[in-house]
Amino acid sequence: MSGRAGAKGARGGAAKGARSKRAGGRWAALGPSARRWIFIGGFTLALLVGLPLAHALIGDIGAILLGTFAFGFVVGRMTLKR
Repeated sequence: MSGRAGAKGARGGAAKGARSKRAGGRWAALGPSARRWIFIGGFTLALLVGLPLAHALIGDIGAILLGTFAFGFVVGRMTLKR
């Protein structure tokens, strides 16, 4: 019985590795410019929802500070040398 359980565990580990390769393969298949535009689109959508929400919850100064921090993060990511 113990040999059978060990073989089952080995197959489960192999299947898990195959799943992670498949999931990463879809993102890795996109080119760098496509990934950049997906990042920009997602960030823009987050700001269109997040800044009005921050303004409603923490006021003008909080929304300005949050927007400044987010813009600095995006500029830093876009200009990062790889």
